[in-house]
Amino acid sequence: MNSKLSNASYEEYVKDQLMLLSSNFVVKSYKRANDDDWPVFERGRDVRIQVQWKKDPVYEFVAESSFWHMRNMNKEDRNHMRKWADQKIQMFKNAMKKKK
Repeated sequence: MNSKLSNASYEEYVKDQLMLLSSNFVVKSYKRANDDDWPVFERGRDVRIQVQWKKDPVYEFVAESSFWHMRNMNKEDRNHMRKWADQKIQMFKNAMKKKK
């Protein structure tokens, strides 16, 4: 997939980029979150995203459901979403380099 031109959603983009790093990554989204752990989470509006490595959770974040699932049809939306996604992808790349 050409990530510069693709109109993939935030979800698709993150999953594709992590899969390129390793097939051990799994990305799951949840419609619920524990109030104690995620006080900013708003049920019905947000999704809790969990990144797993071989079924072990390694990172979680919250995103608006529409932002997570929306396809990015114009250049500005793509750039905005990629800015957020690429920060997370880079974090995983750096962690993998340190592990080696």
